Amino acid sequence: MIIVELLLVSAVLAAIGYPLFVQPKSAVRTSEDGDEYHKLIAKKEAAFVALKDLDFDHKTGKIDDADFDQLKARYEDEAVAVLKRIDGVGGASPAFRKASGGEQAGIFCTSCGTQAKAGDRFCGNCGAKLSK
Repeated sequence: MIIVELLLVSAVLAAIGYPLFVQPKSAVRTSEDGDEYHKLIAKKEAAFVALKDLDFDHKTGKIDDADFDQLKARYEDEAVAVLKRIDGVGGASPAFRKASGGEQAGIFCTSCGTQAKAGDRFCGNCGAKLSK
């Protein structure tokens, strides 16, 4: 009886622990992979996340006003530089240009910068209302 219980507990622990130790085969593309455009998009997203985290830390009192102003200016400068480089590379991936009929126009969330689909009214990433 004890052996059956131990086997059952082992099987449950193995089933629960398996995903923790196995890396998924469909890993998310890192900034080291892909072409220049995808690398820049990853940098842009990292800059927006840094700005969002910085704002949260400031609102919760973890960062004082002087440090907040200095860090915010630095992160905004980095984000602007990346956005300018994205425009220089072509602004959109070939797949996006093809899907949008050759146009580079798109809808982007003003809160997090995520690209939205043409018919979306809210951002799929952060839930903010999209302006038209």
